[in-house]
Amino acid sequence: MNTKKKVHFFIRYCSIPILLVFGLLLLIPIAKISAAEAKPVSIGTIDYDTLTMYVYTNNNTVVHYSTDKTTWYEVEGNKTTENDAFLMDISWVNSSDDTTLYFKGENDKTIQSVTLPAKDTSLKVVYDKVDNIFEFENCDAATHFEWKKATDYVWNKVSLDPNSGSYQSFLKTIDGLLVKGAKVSFRIPQIVGTNANNVGARPSKEVNLTLAKRANAPSVKVNANKLMLNTTLSMEYFNEKINAWVECDKSMTLEDIAPTTLYRNGSKPVTLKIRTAATANKTYSKTAYLKINGQAGAPTLGDNSKDVSYYYQNGKLMLQFNNASKTEVYSYAIVKPGSTFNETTTAFTIMNTTKAKAISSTTAPEGSTIYIRKQGVNENSTKGIELKLASEVNSFKVSYPKQ
Repeated sequence: MNTKKKVHFFIRYCSIPILLVFGLLLLIPIAKISAAEAKPVSIGTIDYDTLTMYVYTNNNTVVHYSTDKTTWYEVEGNKTTENDAFLMDISWVNSSDDTTLYFKGENDKTIQSVTLPAKDTSLKVVYDKVDNIFEFENCDAATHFEWKKATDYVWNKVSLDPNSGSYQSFLKTIDGLLVKGAKVSFRIPQIVGTNANNVGARPSKEVNLTLAKRANAPSVKVNANKLMLNTTLSMEYFNEKINAWVECDKSMTLEDIAPTTLYRNGSKPVTLKIRTAATANKTYSKTAYLKINGQAGAPTLGDNSKDVSYYYQNGKLMLQFNNASKTEVYSYAIVKPGSTFNETTTAFTIMNTTKAKAISSTTAPEGSTIYIRKQGVNENSTKGIELKLASEVNSFKVSYPKQ
């Protein structure tokens, strides 16, 4: 074998073990560097809604956890690319007590701990049906609450400040739910933890309330001739002038509750809103809407009147209702001297014929006042009859001719 071949042979076969040794020497410091760079594992975001917690490996190849520092388990879960962290499931951790978890790395075995807090079970929620507000107890540190319908999955966050926009919007939603009633749940929301020293707080226990549906609207009617409503003390009506609900009196007059419908006050149509007021045991009822058209003017009186004529004959007062019929009904009332007229209590006599009505001087003495009006029509929704108020009254004094 020539010298050249020997050199090539030596280089080819003798270089292999040299390269292997050199490669091994390179691997040794790399492993040492990796182990040296490892740091104690650490805790990141703790989310009690998703029941997950970030566990940062900090260059440890494996992370272990324990509840007693005796038995250790490998942390498993979805590993994130960010900072090489495990997204650890914590749904198995008991929420009724504070629970401490311990962690250590495969490379850096320094034990780290995090104490997950117990769920707060002291929350109380009371619905004040009179003031239409929700009172939250045992949550002084909270700024918000969360609520949902019992059948929903998504929690809605609302400020605890009753004057806030979110709270007012919440009340409007509740008002809509009360039409048919609903079951709702409340809780104080979680405070997301950021690390082992700031673990946040779990959502509080859920408080479930059953909201009874609103009672039907009260049955309120207008007496077209007495110009009164059959209101009760348990009802309230909405006063447009002050933009507020006002307690009703018993049997209110139109002068009291809707004065502008009367002819003397402008004869304007009005739609009244009336409901049964809330009590400690129930919310206010649905609303009754009463449409009241303006009152018509009084019929004309006199010898040449198209409505009502009057004259004296044989010592009697004669009343002639020129257009009276079963569909165009008039009425009159006699108020003797010394008595006063009250449109809600004075008795009227109905006239639905054009035949003259004779009234004696005993029934209508000298100086009496005769009040005349067109008769009103009470509403009858089943028959499609709309409310028509009795007209304004006209009057004259009785003065018999001298004999």
